[in-house]
Formats: sequence, structure tokens, C-alpha cells
Amino acid sequence: MLYEVLFSAFPTPARLAQYEAVRDALQAEADAPDTLLLGQLAVGNGLVLDAVLIRPHAVAILLLEPRGGHLTLTDFASAPWQLGGAPMPGKQAANPYQAFQQQKEALADFLRPHLTADQANLNFTTGLLLFGEPVTFAPEVEAAMSAVPGSSNFHLLADPGRFTRRLSQLATPEIDLSATELHQLAETLGAAPAETHAGQEPTETATTHENEPEQEPAYPENAGDFFRQKAAQLWSWLGAEDIEDVDRNAYQTTTGQTHQQEKQELEQLRATMQAELARQLQAMEARDAEREQSIAQLRAQLAQAPAVAPEAATIRQQLATENREKEALEEAIRASQAESAARNQALDAKIRQLEEQMQRQSSAGTQLKGLVAPGFRRVRAWRRRLPRVGVAAAGAAVLGLSLWGLSHLTADTPHPFQKDGKWGYADEDGDLVIPALYSSVEEFDANGNAVVKKDGAYGFVDTDGDETLPPAYDALKPYSDGYARVRIGDLYTFVDEDGQEFPQYFYNALDFSEGRAAVLNQRGWFYITGPEETETPPPVFQEAYSFHKGVARVKMKGHYTFITPRYLANPDQGTEPFGQYTQASDFVDGKARVTQDGKTFFIDADGDPVDN
Repeated sequence: MLYEVLFSAFPTPARLAQYEAVRDALQAEADAPDTLLLGQLAVGNGLVLDAVLIRPHAVAILLLEPRGGHLTLTDFASAPWQLGGAPMPGKQAANPYQAFQQQKEALADFLRPHLTADQANLNFTTGLLLFGEPVTFAPEVEAAMSAVPGSSNFHLLADPGRFTRRLSQLATPEIDLSATELHQLAETLGAAPAETHAGQEPTETATTHENEPEQEPAYPENAGDFFRQKAAQLWSWLGAEDIEDVDRNAYQTTTGQTHQQEKQELEQLRATMQAELARQLQAMEARDAEREQSIAQLRAQLAQAPAVAPEAATIRQQLATENREKEALEEAIRASQAESAARNQALDAKIRQLEEQMQRQSSAGTQLKGLVAPGFRRVRAWRRRLPRVGVAAAGAAVLGLSLWGLSHLTADTPHPFQKDGKWGYADEDGDLVIPALYSSVEEFDANGNAVVKKDGAYGFVDTDGDETLPPAYDALKPYSDGYARVRIGDLYTFVDEDGQEFPQYFYNALDFSEGRAAVLNQRGWFYITGPEETETPPPVFQEAYSFHKGVARVKMKGHYTFITPRYLANPDQGTEPFGQYTQASDFVDGKARVTQDGKTFFIDADGDPVDN
């Protein structure tokens, strides 16, 4: 059941159209849980939220952006974004992410009188920025987004028609509303069951009347357009368009059941599209046969007609036209068959990927006992190790090393080269150090380790070619302060220099810096110093960032401030000399930009205002 209330009119027709597209997508969603949709919701501080969506296990703020284009930015959290070369401000904020942060706090204040802490931990409210037109993202967007801890619950989606798939991934046990409680909340806020809107009404099934001839299956005027359309439909389902959707969803709860459903739908789509493609090809081949017959008839007529008769010239022209169309049609059939084969391979690969994910989750299911309060329960180690195999250096196969960029090699450390689509390492003399076995590699770090990718998994190799950490992880960062951050499925943890994983797993995590790493569990952000758990619970923050020169930026009680290690040891001493700020950036060259009481200025490490 979809409950809906639109509290006021949207300021522009474009935003209204986006809202209606969201509502229509929710109504069309099959087997969807009860959903409450609030449009133009006025909350505190004069904020009006475009839309809020509440489900039994999710609370989401929808930010509507009617435009599209190329998205660029310099700072994800505090600087303005550029969309299609024009500024993209948020409501009363520098950018949409900053607007979401403000709206999240205001929505929490609005909902607290209606929802208890047991029903909803509103720290887990998510944000969805929906674009009304196609969007591409500059390479720096994801990097800037991943550098902001709080961005893991904020998502950029280019197609509102597909956002319902993302909603199923946003479920969290921290939001737990029954159908009755959701119905009561809807009644309290004045929402009613959504009506069926124009364009959604069921249509009568088309029938063939007895007195009307059954029409032959239409075949496309331009076969290439048809197959490009089908390829786009397939590619959209595969998620290739989602490559342009930046999603830092580090703690989504995708289940094996969800993957199984996706796999079944994908197999059904494959069967449907194969049948439709076969029908279209059959129609094209039938048309080709008709042309063959027509060409044969024209040739027979040409043979019987006098060579100089006007009829002969007309027949020759018709014959040339038929031959050109026949060649074009045959080329379209060949291209379509090749396109179909390529898309079938892509479908098969996606199905295999889903099967592997289900197998991994099935294996992990017996180990991941749960991620629910009270407390973050430790999960047992998930070992996906392969036996460590030393890679022997081969002395041959160095032909063509001049093409591998020897001008960039140094005397001390091997550098990457590429051969036959794979990557390996060679020294300055062109001698092979590590064969080209990997789909991607990185440069060696100061400790002699390099991140490599093989068979879709990441690991480490050393300069001798030994896989010191065999590729087994979905993501891997270089060592920092003796620990490397890794991702397994949708969870993060760390490995030490011996390759041993931490016993804890987190929704999100930052690299170790100055002996500490900021991590996220169901209670919030906090700091760890290693694999051992502390005897006393650590201070918890809404956001937490890495330490630099003894200072870290955090957010608590709705405001930003800065802390030192002394605060972590004794929170009762407070955060002096730093105050509370509505916005703040990290320290750079001894200065941090902050906003307080509507004024923006710079402070030094002592908390005193300074000139820029």
C-alpha cells in the first residue's frame, strides 16, 4: 500500500513531474512493502523537503534536480557543485549533500514526536539525489565522495524510474516499523492511499477482431535502431547505466534472496529478449526471402524485355534498388546476430556474477551473526584465502618491451607493463620480474607492496612477485600505519602486514592515520587503534574523519568540531579550545574553514580566528 500526501505545490512544473515519476514508480513496484510518501514536507528552520519516503526498514530523503549534464566538483561536502557548467546549489546550502545533512537533522526533529528510538534510529536516514535528465559524473566525484565519511548514506541516481531497485538495498535493521505503525504514522500526517493516476490505469488487452485481418509482425525500418534499443534495454537492466550512478552505499543489506530474485528476473529477461530477437530476425529473414523472389522476377522480366525499351530501364532501376536494400538487410542481420551473441555473453556473465555473490553470502551467512543493536556483534573471520603461491620470474617473453614504457622505469623498483590485455612488472633493463597475469596493477609502495587485481579480486604482490596477500577481496587499499583497509562484500575491515584480518567488520571505514582509524557500525562513527576491542565503549560521533597533526574533525549533536586524542581518552573534558560549527573543513596548512552563527572564517590549531 502506498500512502501519499502532498503538503503544498511544487515551485516548478519540472520538480512536480519528477515527484509524479517517483510516485508512479512506487505504485508500479511489484510486491513492495507499505510505503509512506510525503511531498513538499515543511520541517524546522524554514526547510521544505522535496519528498520523504518511509518504509518498514528505511527512511529516505529525496532531493529532486530536474536538470542533467556533466557533474563536476572540487569538494563534496562544502563547496558548490557544477552541473552542465552551471552552479548546483542546495536549498539554503552550498550543494545538495550539505542540504541533505541539514534536512536530515530537521527531519529527525520532525519525526521524533511520532517515532520512538526503538522504532527508528534516525541516524540511518539516507538521501537520494534524483536527476531529471541524463547525467555523467567526472572522475573526481567518486574520489571526493569516498573521502567524506557521512557520504555513505547519500546516493546520486540518474534515473528515478530505477530508484525502486535501490530502495530495496537501503533497508536497515535500525529502522523497524510494523505495517500498523506505518499506517498510524500515515494517518497522523494526513496521508491517504495514493490514487491511480492518469497513464497508470489498466488498459484493455488488445484483440484481433474476426473481420480484421491479423497483421504480420512488424519488422523495424532500421534494424540497427531496433537492436540498439534492445541493447540499451538490456544494458540498463545489467546495470551498465548504473556505472554513472555514484553509490557509496557501504552498509546496504543486500540479501541472498534479493540476488536470487535478480538472477531469476535476469534469466527471464534473457529468455524474453532472445525470443523477441529471434522473432525479429525471422521477420527480417522472411523479408530477405521476399526480396530474393522479387529480384528473381525482375531479372526474368529484364531478360524478356527489349534492351532499348523504356521498360528495361525501369526494371534495371528497380533491380538495383532491390539489390541495395537486400545487401543492407543482410548486413543488418549479420550485425544483429553479432550484437545478440555479445549481449547473451554479457547476460551470462551477470548471471554468473550473481551466482558467485549468492555463494559468497551463503558462506558468510553462517559467520555473520547479525549487525543489530544492542552492540555490534563480532563476526567470525571470513577467510577467502587462496594458498600463497610464489610466482617464478620467467626469463623469456621480453620481446617488445620498448612498447611497455621503459623510459618510466627506475633502477630500484619494478614498474607496470601491459601485454595482451594483462599487466605485470618489468625492471629498467626490460627483464621480466612479474609475468602479465593481472587485469590491473598499481605502483609499488615504499614497503614494496603493490595492489593487483585478478579474477575480479584484489591482493598484494611484493617486488619478487610473491602474492603476499592473495587476491581475495572486493576492494583493497595500500598499507597505512601497518594496516590495509579491505572490503568483503558490503563490509569493511583491515588486515595487518602478516595478512591477518581484524575480527570486527564495519559498515564503513577510513584508513589508519596517526595510529587510529575512523569506522562506522550501527551505533555511529568511532575510532579504533587496532584489532583489539577496548574495555570501555569509545565515544561515538555522527561523523568522524582521520587524524592529521593530532587533530580530527568530527560531528556530534548536529554540529562540527575538532578533537584531539586527549578527548578520546576523556570525553568529559570537552572539545575546547574548539567551538561548535554548522560547517567545517579539515586543517590545511594549519588553518580550517568553519561557519558559526552564519559567519564563515578560518581558525588555527588553537581555535582562534585567523586571516586566510
